[in-house]
Amino acid sequence: MKKLIGLFTVLIIVLVSCAGPRNSTKGRVITVSIPPFKYFVEAIADSDFVVNVMLPPGADHHSWEPLPGQITALAGSEAFITDGYLGFEYSWMDRFKEVNPTMKITNLAQGIDLLEPAEGDHHDKHLNEDEGVDPHYWMSPKEAYIIAANVRDVLKKLNPPRSSYYDSNYQKLISRIAATDTIVTRNLKNLPSRSFMIFHPALSYLARDYNLEQISFENEGKMPSPARMKELIDMTKSKGMQVILVQAEYDIKSAKELADETGTKLIVINPLNPDWEKTVISISEALTGK
Repeated sequence: MKKLIGLFTVLIIVLVSCAGPRNSTKGRVITVSIPPFKYFVEAIADSDFVVNVMLPPGADHHSWEPLPGQITALAGSEAFITDGYLGFEYSWMDRFKEVNPTMKITNLAQGIDLLEPAEGDHHDKHLNEDEGVDPHYWMSPKEAYIIAANVRDVLKKLNPPRSSYYDSNYQKLISRIAATDTIVTRNLKNLPSRSFMIFHPALSYLARDYNLEQISFENEGKMPSPARMKELIDMTKSKGMQVILVQAEYDIKSAKELADETGTKLIVINPLNPDWEKTVISISEALTGK
């Protein structure tokens, strides 16, 4: 009898464990184009939504092509939050819509004073009638206020009962953005040079909003010619530049050569890091040359 009771008990335990939690759910999903946008969604939505990021770490948003599994993952998304001006968005948006026709698509550039692409930021492979815009607006804290408001509005439309919660989280996020803005302003206030060199011109909005001069030394994604390198070396010296920046996803060979020739400090940055706050502050610190 005791053996029967023991077997019966074991059977119940096995059945319960196989059944799993009765209220288990994968959660509601929002997809974002690039990792930094995840920061804004999670700051306001908290755990209400699972955030799916399209662009993987280390990928170049101008030329990246999604894998079939990444496209399929869009099928479960309620919304797709885009930059609006990235190369892969232009190339793949029709396919994304086919996978999930009911998915709400929002462009976070709404309300931002957009810039034309800096010299060297044209990529013929992804030309589109609207691609006369620099897409890197998330790199400036001044523009982050608008990004945050746009994200809040998306969330309130997706989940109206939680609107007041999103408003509250939005205010907290605005305080964090303001703190970041203050730190960046302080770091960039007394630079030894207002000019800096960068491989790919990803800091145009930061430069505009904080009175800096960004000089790019790529040529449509290619290394500069020897003649252009001579030009850049002379320019770096004449403007008293202290740093040369290069993005993590690019080859640093020409940047290192330029830094060696000019005695400037070479710093690798990652504008696509999902920790937006930390990234922007670290770049402002890098520009001080310390």
